[in-house]
Amino acid sequence: MEQAAWHALSPEEALRRLNSRAEGLSSAEAAQRRERYGLNTIRSVRRVSVARLFLSQFTSPLIYILLIAAGISFATGHGIDGWVILAIVFLNALIGFFQEYKAERALAALRALAAPKATVLRDGEAVQLPAEELVPGDVVLIAAGDRIPADGRVLEAANLQVEEAALTGESQAARKSTQAVSPDTSLGEREGMLYLGTAAVTGRGEMLVTATGMATEMGAIARDVETEGSTETPLQRKLAALGGRLGLVALLLAAILVLVGALRAIPKTELFLTGVAAAVSFIPEGLPAVVTAVLAVGVRRMVRRNAIIRKLPAVETLGSATFICTDKTGTLTKNEMTVRAVWAAGREVAVEGEGYAPEGGFRDGEAVVAPQQVPEIALLLRAGALCNDARLRQEGDRWGITGDPTEGALLVAAAKADLDCSALSASYPRVDEIPFDSDARYMATLHAGPDGHHWLFVKGAPERVLGMSQRIVVTAPAPEGDALPPDRPLSAEDREAVLAANVALAERALRVLGFAYRRLPPDANTIDPRMLEGELTFIGLAGMIDPPRPEAVPAIAAARRAGIEVMMITGDHRVTAQAIAAQLGLLQGGREVLAGRAIAAMDDAELEQRVERIAACARAEPTHKLRIIRALQQRGHIVAMTGDGVNDAPALKRADIGIAMGITGTDVAKEASEMVLADDNFASIVGAVEEGRSIFANIRRVVTYLLATNSGEILMLLATVATGFPLPLLVGQILWINLVTDGAPTVALGQEPPHGRVLDQPPRPPDAPIIARPLVFRIAFVALFMALGTMGLFVWALQDGSLARARTLAFATMATFQLFNIYNSRSMNESVFRIGLFSNRWVTLGVLSSALLLVAAIHIGFLQRALRTVPLTLGEWGLVILVSASVLVAEELRKAFAPRLFGLEAETGPTTAGQRPARVG
Repeated sequence: MEQAAWHALSPEEALRRLNSRAEGLSSAEAAQRRERYGLNTIRSVRRVSVARLFLSQFTSPLIYILLIAAGISFATGHGIDGWVILAIVFLNALIGFFQEYKAERALAALRALAAPKATVLRDGEAVQLPAEELVPGDVVLIAAGDRIPADGRVLEAANLQVEEAALTGESQAARKSTQAVSPDTSLGEREGMLYLGTAAVTGRGEMLVTATGMATEMGAIARDVETEGSTETPLQRKLAALGGRLGLVALLLAAILVLVGALRAIPKTELFLTGVAAAVSFIPEGLPAVVTAVLAVGVRRMVRRNAIIRKLPAVETLGSATFICTDKTGTLTKNEMTVRAVWAAGREVAVEGEGYAPEGGFRDGEAVVAPQQVPEIALLLRAGALCNDARLRQEGDRWGITGDPTEGALLVAAAKADLDCSALSASYPRVDEIPFDSDARYMATLHAGPDGHHWLFVKGAPERVLGMSQRIVVTAPAPEGDALPPDRPLSAEDREAVLAANVALAERALRVLGFAYRRLPPDANTIDPRMLEGELTFIGLAGMIDPPRPEAVPAIAAARRAGIEVMMITGDHRVTAQAIAAQLGLLQGGREVLAGRAIAAMDDAELEQRVERIAACARAEPTHKLRIIRALQQRGHIVAMTGDGVNDAPALKRADIGIAMGITGTDVAKEASEMVLADDNFASIVGAVEEGRSIFANIRRVVTYLLATNSGEILMLLATVATGFPLPLLVGQILWINLVTDGAPTVALGQEPPHGRVLDQPPRPPDAPIIARPLVFRIAFVALFMALGTMGLFVWALQDGSLARARTLAFATMATFQLFNIYNSRSMNESVFRIGLFSNRWVTLGVLSSALLLVAAIHIGFLQRALRTVPLTLGEWGLVILVSASVLVAEELRKAFAPRLFGLEAETGPTTAGQRPARVG
C-alpha cells in the first residue's frame, strides 16, 4: 500500500488513493485485499507450542523426585522398578498434556467469541464483521462506545470525540472532524484521523480504513512487546497453596513410613522407593491441570447458555454473587418496542399493531384518526422519524430494524401514518446533530427543510425536553394537511397537563419520550446547545411498550431462591419503573422504587441503610449506578452489574462482576466487563451463576476425591508397616493407582453436570476454603474404610504364604475402592442412584477404562512382570469387589440417614460483611 500522510489528505483524496468509495468495498474487493494485507490483528501473544506444552509436564518438582527415584532404581539393580517409574511418569505427562491442550483450545475459542467487531459498509450495506476482517479501503461506521478497530481517515463526524489516552497519553477526549491538517502535525493533533485501540466516547462518524494490524500506530508500538500473559485465577492460587501444604504433610508421612519400615528391617532401597511413591501419591500433583480442564469445560457450558466469560476469575466470583443490578431494556424486557400511544395538544391517540411491521391504524376511542390530517400528530411523527438513527428494513415477509429499538418503534409509527421515512430524510437532509447522551437525556438533529428554513428536532426524557421548551403546540382550528400547527407560550397549566399525561402513560408501563422543535434561519448550520435551552416548542409525547421477557419472571424467582436479590436500573420514569417492577415480581418484601434524583439527594450513610430495599432505580444515571454498587459492597454484598454504554464502564469496573450486553453493548463496556451476555437476557445471568456454582462444586469434588483416596492409601501403608507386616504395595503399584487408575475418572468428575439443586443453596462466601472442616471429616471417614478394607484383605491373603498374591489383592482392592469412591464424590449429599448412576457418561467411561487397565495390569504378561502382580481367580475378584463396594454402601447409608453430617450444606451460608473476593482483572 502506498504510504501517505493520511491526515493531510481530504476525505475525497484519501478515498481515491485507496481506490475506495463512500459506500465501501464489495465483498470480492475486500477478500482480495485481505490476501494482500493479511488479518487486522496485533501479534500480542507468543503461543506455547505443542512440544513446549508437552515438555512443561516434566517441570514439576514431584516429577524430578520420581526421575531421581528411577535413577536410584537403575543404579541399585531394580531396573524393572526404574522402567515402571519412567513409563508411569511418561503416561502421566501424556494425560496432563492432553488435558491442558484441550483446555487451551477451549479458552482460545472463548477469546475468539469475545473478539471485537466492527460495523462496515460492504456491498453498500452496513454489516457487522469481526474487526480482524477489516482491510484498507473499508468504510467503518463509528458510534459512541465503539473501540476504533483500525487506523483510518475520518469521512464524516457528528460531535465525534475520541479518547486517545492509550496512544497519546492525553486524558481529555479529542474532538474529530473531516479537516485535513499539515503533514508534520503531531499524532495527538490529527483531528481527521482515528487510531486502533482508541475509543469513541460521544457522537458518531464514518472512517476510511488506512492501515490494519501491525501497520497501525498501535502495531508499531506492540511490534516488540508481548501484551498478554496467562491468567491464574484466585482459586488456582489457592489450590497451589493447598498443594504446598500437602507436600509438607506428605514428606512428613513418608519420613514416618521410612523410619517405621527401617525399624522393621525392610530392605532400604525398596523402602526408599516406596516412601518416594507414597509421598508423590499423597500430593494431588495433577490437580492444576484438572482444574484448568474443569474451568474450560465450565466456560464452554456457559457459552451454550449465552454467557461469554472474558476473565476466568469471574467464574469463581459468580458463585458468590448476592446482588444483581440489571438494566431493564432488552435484559428484563424483549427490547421489541412498539408505540402504543401518542399525545399532543391535550389529545391522546392510540396506535394499533405489534412488532416492527408497519401495519396498524390510529384511533381516538372508537373513532379512526388520519394522522396526516392532524398537524400536531403529523409533526410529532415527523420529529420522531427525523431525530432518529435507526433504519426500517424488510427481508421477505419479515420486518426488522437496524439500530436502537426505541428509534425503530418511532419509524414504524411514522410508517403506519403513511410517512415515507426515506423520502422524508431526503426532503430534510441532516446538517448537524447532538447524539443521545445518558447524562443530557436528549438527542437533537438539525435539518435543511424544503421550505428554505432549517429545522431543529429534539427527543428525550419528557421532563428534560419540557424544561427546554418555552412554547407548546395547540390544536389547529381548521387543519390543512401538512400545515404547521399553531403554538402558544407554555403556561404552568400546560406543564402540569404534559406531566400528568406523562404519568398516565407511564402507569400503563409505557416508556415515554417527549418531542420538541424549533425553526431556524437557513444560515444556522450547527447546533449550539444554547439554541435548545428555553427556546424550543414542545410538540407532545409518545408512549411505547417493551414487554417483559417471559423467562425473566421465573429467572428472578430462581435468583431469589438462590439467595440473590435483583435490582432493576432504568432510564424510564419512576411510574413506569414501578409498573414493570410489579410485573416482574421485584416488589416483594416491602421493597421500593426510587428515582435517581432521590438517590443523588442521599448521603452515603443513608444510601447504605436503604440500598438493600431498593427494587428499582428510575431515571438512573451512570453516577447513580456507581453509588449503588459502592453502597451494596459496603453492606458486604458481591455485586453483579449489567451495562451497555460508555458511561457504564466505571460501574462495570467497580462491580465484582461487570456484565456487558453482547447485542446492544458498546466495545468500551465489553472491555470493562468480566462477562458478556450474547443474548442480552437476564435469564442468562442466572444461568451463568448456576454454572459458576457448579464449576466450584466440581473442583471441590475432584479435590475431595483425590485427598480421600490418597489419604486411604498412605494410611494403609503406615498401618500395615507399623503392625509388622511387609509393604502391601510396591512403588510401581502405588504410582499406577494414583496416576493411571485415578486419571480418567478424575477428569470425568470435573465434568459433573448440575444436579438441579445448585440454586437452592445460598451464595458461597468468597473466602470459603476449598476443604472446610466437615469435608476433612468426610475425607477421613472414606479413607478409613479404604485403608481397613485393603489392609484386611492383604493380611488375610498373607496367611497362604504368597506375598505376591497378597500384594496383588491389595493393589486390586485399593484401585477398586477408588473406582467406587468416584460415585460417592459425585454428590456430597444425594444418593448417586437418585442423581442417576449413569447420568455422567464421562464418569462411566472413565471408570470402565480404569477398570480394564486394572485387569490388564494383573492379567497381561508384560504388565504382570513390570508391576509384579499375579493373576487373580474369579472368587478373589468377587472378594475384591465385595470389600471395595463397602465404601459406596457406607456413604449411601450416611447420605440417607445423616446427609448433613459431611455435606456441603453444612458449611455454606450467606455471605457476610467483609467476605469480598479479590477484584477480577
